[in-house]
Amino acid sequence: MMPASTLLSPRLGAEATFGSVGMGDPRRDRRAVAIAHAMATETGASLPKQLHDQAALEATYRFVHSGHVSYEELLRPHVEMTRQDCREHKEVLLIQDTTEVDYQHHPKTSGLGPVGNGSHQGFLLQTVLAVEPTSGELLGNAQQEPFIRQPAPKGERYSQRVQRERESQVWERAVQAMGAPPQGVVWVHVGDRYSDIYTLFLECRQQQTHFVIRAAQDRCVDERVEEVAPALKRRKRKATDPPQAHLFETVGRWAASDQQELEVPAEHERQARTARVAISYGQLRLLAPDKREHQLPSMLLWVVRVWELDAPEGVEPLEWVLLTSLPVQSVEQAWERVGWYRRRWIVEDYHQALKTGCRMEERQVQSYEGLRRLLGLLAPTAVRVLQLRTLARQQPERLAQEVLPSEVVQVVALKTGGEVACMTVEQCVKRIAQLGGYQGRRSDGPPGWKTLWHGWLKIQTMLEGVHLASQVLLE
Repeated sequence: MMPASTLLSPRLGAEATFGSVGMGDPRRDRRAVAIAHAMATETGASLPKQLHDQAALEATYRFVHSGHVSYEELLRPHVEMTRQDCREHKEVLLIQDTTEVDYQHHPKTSGLGPVGNGSHQGFLLQTVLAVEPTSGELLGNAQQEPFIRQPAPKGERYSQRVQRERESQVWERAVQAMGAPPQGVVWVHVGDRYSDIYTLFLECRQQQTHFVIRAAQDRCVDERVEEVAPALKRRKRKATDPPQAHLFETVGRWAASDQQELEVPAEHERQARTARVAISYGQLRLLAPDKREHQLPSMLLWVVRVWELDAPEGVEPLEWVLLTSLPVQSVEQAWERVGWYRRRWIVEDYHQALKTGCRMEERQVQSYEGLRRLLGLLAPTAVRVLQLRTLARQQPERLAQEVLPSEVVQVVALKTGGEVACMTVEQCVKRIAQLGGYQGRRSDGPPGWKTLWHGWLKIQTMLEGVHLASQVLLE
């Protein structure tokens, strides 16, 4: 992650992120930094409000519609920095998810495809965030792919479907793009139920990476984990064979090994709550899906089941069945895998920051290619929005002026009535969040990215006023 002084400065952040882009002309490279600086200064504003100057606005529109500019090159420096960080950490979680970017309210934008139930237009976005598992520090965006949904042809047979490229293969492409970690480094791909794809598991093993994925498919399993290689392939079942064991029924019989309280975040219509959950774990052999054009091998892996005890009335009890290639040989390791899976909510925060904080869905650009180039500028900015949240969690008790820019601490102190000399990082960040609507009640958790970012935008406006006032006094 960037140093705090760079992270909190729109200009330094833009230079650090986009200063090494190479688009064939130094003027285009400088323009990328200038646009990124303007966007970071007023993240949620429209392009006319961000650029202020008509000439700069027209240059920006030419930039996002230029064939010499590419989404891939704009994002490349940030991705390379993130992947380098991944190589330098002992363990890294690579958290994947897909989101829809909806442009239903911009019908004139060309090149888009169907999203939602097919009645809206837009594109899909697959993101891989790199996260340090112990601290939860967001290292950055390690891989990202925007793509257009291709509807399945009417009357398509299974034999035809398996021969064409499928939307779900975007998960495998992300694993391939990340490749293998350096020796001594562990990369763990983390995903929700949409990533329960057998060929994804095989791809992770091919790339010498691991996975923790929530099960969605009630797959056929075999508890005879001691079987050797010749018995790995699935044979055609006979009428006299005993019933085939299935994943959910099998792990549902396992006895609880431990209990613990988990904080369940709010999601959609579900309210945040503290849940008392039990845990069990074990090893199974996962049998490959049937009806494939070629036979796939079965797979030995570990399974962790977590389920809620005595859920509140009217609330669906929490239950996760997690599949992992990492050994789970103790209850401590089982809880660790659960903790890693729970880190996955950060990718949902990221997509929300991109859409809400950076207003990606409200950008009025005439084509999908133009939107891709704009995404190349906004995708790292959304990371910066979330990284701001981690400042208070890394060294909360350190003096703010030792970690944050001194002018930031001074403005926060003057605005909120605090004292610069004794204000800690945690106190400073909370005061910034309070300017964005954070109430800081005893029952509230730490500030979320929305209130913190809104507060920071106000601090930036105040800092701009301080700089302008100093220039006036000098004159």
